[in-house]
Amino acid sequence: MARDRSLTNEIKYPHIIELWVNAHELDFELSRRIMKFHRARHIQVRHGRKIVRENKIYFRWCFSDLPTAHGFMERFEGSFATTL
Repeated sequence: MARDRSLTNEIKYPHIIELWVNAHELDFELSRRIMKFHRARHIQVRHGRKIVRENKIYFRWCFSDLPTAHGFMERFEGSFATTL
C-alpha cells in the first residue's frame, strides 16, 4: 500500500528531490529537520519511492512547486530525481 502511495505522490507532485542516505533508514535528526522544513512552509510531507542505484540508497520527497523543491534540495544537499 505505501509503495502505491509513494508512486502516486511522484506522479501528482512532479518536483522530486532525492537524498542519498548511508543506511536503510533515515536517522532521527535528519527526519526531524525534514519535518521542521515542511511545517515551516505549512506543507504536507509527501514521500516518494526509496531507490537503490549503484548500491546507494536514495530517499525521495515530492513537491508541487519548483521553488519549494529547490529550497529542500539546497537545505538538505539533495538532487533532483533522475528519470527511471
